Amino acid sequence: MQRETIRLLGGRRAAGCTAILVFTSMTLSAASTASPRDASTESTQASDPSPAAPSDGAASAVLLDRVTVTATGERREADEVPLAVSVITRGEIERSGEESVADLLRRLPGTISLRSGDEGGAGSLFLRGTESDHVLALFDGVRLNSPYFGGYDWSLMPTAGVEQIEVARGPFSALWGADAIGGVVNVIPQRAEPGTRLRLVGEAGDDDWLRLEGLLGWGDDQWDLLASYFDREGSGTLPNSDFSNRQVLVDGGYRWGDGNRAAALYQDLDSVLGIPFSSPLNLTPNRRQSSQQRLVSTPLSFQFGRSWAFELTPSLVERTLVFRDPDDPGGFTASDTFADTAQVRLASHHDLGRGGRHELSWGGEWRRDEVDAGSSFGIDLSGQRSSVSGLFAQDVWQVSQRLTVIVGARWDEADEWGSELSPRLALGLRLSDAVELRGSYGEAFRQPSIGELYFPFSGNPELDAERSRSFEVGLLSSFGGQRLEVAAFSTETTGLIDFDFASFSFANLERAEVRGVEASWAAPVSGRLLSTLQATWLDSEDQDGLELLRRPEWSGGWILGGRLGRRWRADLAVLYVGERRDVDAVTFGRTELGGHVTSDLTIGFELLPGLELDLRALNALDRDYQEVDGYPAPGRRLVAGVRWSR
Repeated sequence: MQRETIRLLGGRRAAGCTAILVFTSMTLSAASTASPRDASTESTQASDPSPAAPSDGAASAVLLDRVTVTATGERREADEVPLAVSVITRGEIERSGEESVADLLRRLPGTISLRSGDEGGAGSLFLRGTESDHVLALFDGVRLNSPYFGGYDWSLMPTAGVEQIEVARGPFSALWGADAIGGVVNVIPQRAEPGTRLRLVGEAGDDDWLRLEGLLGWGDDQWDLLASYFDREGSGTLPNSDFSNRQVLVDGGYRWGDGNRAAALYQDLDSVLGIPFSSPLNLTPNRRQSSQQRLVSTPLSFQFGRSWAFELTPSLVERTLVFRDPDDPGGFTASDTFADTAQVRLASHHDLGRGGRHELSWGGEWRRDEVDAGSSFGIDLSGQRSSVSGLFAQDVWQVSQRLTVIVGARWDEADEWGSELSPRLALGLRLSDAVELRGSYGEAFRQPSIGELYFPFSGNPELDAERSRSFEVGLLSSFGGQRLEVAAFSTETTGLIDFDFASFSFANLERAEVRGVEASWAAPVSGRLLSTLQATWLDSEDQDGLELLRRPEWSGGWILGGRLGRRWRADLAVLYVGERRDVDAVTFGRTELGGHVTSDLTIGFELLPGLELDLRALNALDRDYQEVDGYPAPGRRLVAGVRWSR
C-alpha cells in the first residue's frame, strides 16, 4: 500500500511521491488493468526514579551516571562523549506506562514524532528538522530502515522487552553509514540476568483497548535466555479504524571467560490496521493493511586481554507490507511488498594504554538489500538488489582532564550511486568541573532507495546520494544535582531526491537548510521526583525559501515523575508541538496545521510486593488536534491495568 505509506511517512517528498504513485497506477491500469546491550545506561532526561530503580532517593544521583553505546560504538560514560545523546531507561519506560517507542521519543529535545491518526497509524520521526528518512533506526545495532522507499514506520516498535532507547542527534554516518543525517535511534532489548524473572502486564480501556505483555527470563553464570510477548489492539472513532500489534522477542546467549559471548536474537513484529479513508471525502470501509518485520541476528563478542575487544554481528531483516481494498475505484485493489536486508558488521576496539582514555576503533560492514513489489496492476520490482560495503575508523582521545577529542571517518561504496566519505570531528572542553563546552562538525549521507532507483516509469538509476554538512556548538552543565544542556546546530543538505515532473522521474533536485537550538533542564523536585523541561526552536527552509513540511518552529515538553511515598508512583508528560506546514489531505497542496498541547498521566499503586495497579489517562484534557493533516488524533482514552513481577 505504497500510496498511503509514503504520504504519511514523508516530509518534503510526501506530496510528490503520492502524485507519482497515483498517476503511475492510473497509467498502468489503462495499459493493462533496517552488542550494545552490555551498557547499563541512565537517561539524559533525569532518568530513573521508578519502581525498577534500585533506590527511591537517587533522583539526583542518576543524572550524573549515564552510559551510552550508540554515540561511539562502544560503552562510554555519556559525560565523556561531547555529542548530543539521550537515553531512555527501562525504569522510565515502566514509570511512563507507554507501550510505544514512538510515544516516548516525543519527550526528547530536537525530536518530533508524528502519527497518522490513532495507534497503529504510520509513524514518522524527525530529528533536528531533517527528513524522516534521514533518521537511522537500529534494533540492537541492526539496521531497520526499509530499502524500498527509505525511512522506518515507528508505529511498529513496542516498548515490551526493551532495556533502553538511545537517541544520538546529529550526523552519524561516520560510524553507522547511510541515512544517519539527522541522527540514530538504537532500541536495545533486555537481557536475562542470573536467576529467574517473570513479568505480566494486562490493560483494558476505552475504544476496545486491550494490552497484554509477558516476559520470562532465566540466567546463570554462563547461560542467559529471555522471551517476551506483546499484544495490543483497539478501535478508533471511525469505522474501519481498528488496529492490532504483536511482538515475539527471544534473546539467548552463552558467556565464557572475561567479556566473551555468543548470542542469538529473534524479533517478530506484526501489525494489522484498518484505513478508514483515502482522503476526508472518500471513505474506505474495506481498506486494510498488514505488515510484518522479522529480525534474526547472531552477535559474537570477544575480549582479548584488557586492551582489545572484537565484535561480529551477522543479521537478516525481512519486511512484508500487504495492502487490500476490493472497492478501490481506480482498480488499485492489492499490493504486496517484500523488502529484505542481509548485513554483516564487525568492529574492533583497542585501548591504547591509557586506561580507556584513548581508544581506537575500526571496522566494516557489508549489506545487501532486496525488494520484490507488485500490485493488482502487475509486477513493479522482481528481486531487485543493491549491495553496499563500508569501512570506518574512529579515535576517542581524552587528551587531558579538560579536553576530549573524537575524530572518525567512514567510506561507503555501491555500484548504483558510487562512493561516499563521511568524516566527523567533535571536541569537548571542560571549563570547570561543572561546565563543558562542546563543538562538532560532521558530514553524512542518505543513499537512494531501491524504489527511487528502479520503480517503473519514475525510477532513475543515475541518482546520487543526498549529502549533508552539519555544525554544532553546545554547553553541558551539572550543578547541585541538576543538569542543563543547550546545543545550537545547523545542517545543510544538498542533492535531495524529489520527483521531477519535467522528466517524470526522481532526480537530485533540491536543497534544504535547518538551523536550530535545543535545550533541556533536569532537576530533582525532591529525593523521589524529577522534573525535566525541554524545548526546541527550528528555522527550516528549502531552496525556494519555503518552510519544510511537518517541522514546527517551536516544540517542547515538561515531564514530572517519580515516587509519591512508598507505594505510589506517577508520571505526567505535557508536550507541545507548534504550528507547521503540511500536505493538504484533499488537494495535496501546502496547508498549515495549528499547534497543540497534549497531557498524558500515569498513576501506579503497589497493592502487594510485586503487584501494581495502574491508571493511565491519554490526552487527559481531551484535546482535538491532528498530527498529520486529515487524520484526527484520538481523544481522551482511559486505561486501567495490573502489573505483576517476581
